[in-house]
Amino acid sequence: MTEKIIFDSKKCTMCGKCIDICPGNALQMGDETPRLINSELCSLCGVCEDQCPAGAITIPSKPAVVYQATIIAGDPGIVEISEKIASALDLKKMPVGVKLLKQRESPPPGFRKVDIPLRHCVSVHMASLGASLYLPGEMHACSAAKAALGIADLPEKVKSGKVPYMHGLAASEKIAARIMEEVPKLEPGSTAGTLVAPLKTFAEAPDVVIITCLPKQAMWIANSLLYATGGPRITANFAGMQASCGDSTTLPLKTGKVNFSLGCYGCRSAGKLRDEEMYVGIPWSMIHSVVGGLIGLRKAMGKLEARAQS
Repeated sequence: MTEKIIFDSKKCTMCGKCIDICPGNALQMGDETPRLINSELCSLCGVCEDQCPAGAITIPSKPAVVYQATIIAGDPGIVEISEKIASALDLKKMPVGVKLLKQRESPPPGFRKVDIPLRHCVSVHMASLGASLYLPGEMHACSAAKAALGIADLPEKVKSGKVPYMHGLAASEKIAARIMEEVPKLEPGSTAGTLVAPLKTFAEAPDVVIITCLPKQAMWIANSLLYATGGPRITANFAGMQASCGDSTTLPLKTGKVNFSLGCYGCRSAGKLRDEEMYVGIPWSMIHSVVGGLIGLRKAMGKLEARAQS
């Protein structure tokens, strides 16, 4: 019987990227290579094979419908912006671009079409590690995110508060319904799908840039917004609900302002947002202000780093 995934122990460096990027949590580190711990969790999506830096993974029975990833050449200006942000903040994960596709708008070449249901927060995590994904609306697995992104209306069982209350996220269904009502949303049906990928792979500007970062790195982004103007002070809008979709994608897109989010139940349980991490959502219209501010803050950053090491 052919193995679902073959790991080459001679090439594998045990970096663990395949484990971290797997949307099904199907892999675990073994003695010499990662190993498949549950065959049913593996969808043969092929992302681990594409993203392995050592080329140590082979999926012999990958379905023909699975897109064979190609190297996407991003616009040089966008690549430069991505590199400046990552360098200034010393990011461990790549800045992620998100573009919402309108009805009848086709995705550009090079993005992997996702053929399995996937959450928006999971796609953001995968993109921060290098995957370039195209998620048609019907492949979005989270109904709450679909509503926030304008793919579909919120199902009644979620809108009524029944599901959030069932998960223990509110004191009553009525209160849970209010929480869901106040989540930022786009017009249902206005979005047909999403492009979620490393910012540096975009040939055209995305709608929003999402930074997965530590609080100190988010602090510098906040400082960057005030660097050239002195104000206004930052007002963050979040509720510990729908962090990657509502807080970090939809709200920046609707308001034209940078937003900060501490994460949510979904992105920490499914989207692999770590305990110490948070999101910053930056509308493209603000990206040059952020980059310019970060460059201007280099002296202050250096002084703080020197103090930390003394």
